[in-house]
Amino acid sequence: MANFILEGVYFYSGFMFFYNLARNGKMPGSAQEIRYINRDENTHLWLFRNIILELQKEEPELFTDENIAELRAMLEEGVRQEIAWGHYVIGDDIAGLTKDMVSDYIRYLGNQRWTSLGFDPLFADNVEEPENMRWVSQYSNANMVKTDFFEAKSTAYAKSTALVDDL
Repeated sequence: MANFILEGVYFYSGFMFFYNLARNGKMPGSAQEIRYINRDENTHLWLFRNIILELQKEEPELFTDENIAELRAMLEEGVRQEIAWGHYVIGDDIAGLTKDMVSDYIRYLGNQRWTSLGFDPLFADNVEEPENMRWVSQYSNANMVKTDFFEAKSTAYAKSTALVDDL
């Protein structure tokens, strides 16, 4: 669960900061690098989510009311910490972002993470993606970036090996 929280909640205030810069026409290259990191986090999130879901099937006795309450408390604490961090580093001093936007979006992510495990939402007021934060999803999608074909870079981590021409 701690890994699930690490990959699915922490850092998202930082991600939204860079996506906000890009939507204001600033530092698009940095935002692209953040997209790669965000995509990597989502891959790990998917892995840990599937591990937890598989454990629910294979070892249902682990998911007692007491253990579920502990898992829930862990995620709520992760959300609280990420909001506190976002308020500290972003506050209301960044054009295009406010503390309320950070709080609403992180609480929405907490709901998304918890419901993906088959539970009811953590926060009744942040069940849907906040209207004023829908741009975050668009910027976080590495496949939605449009570039000139000749300027585009590979979005895969794999590298090809160089062939040595011995002719």
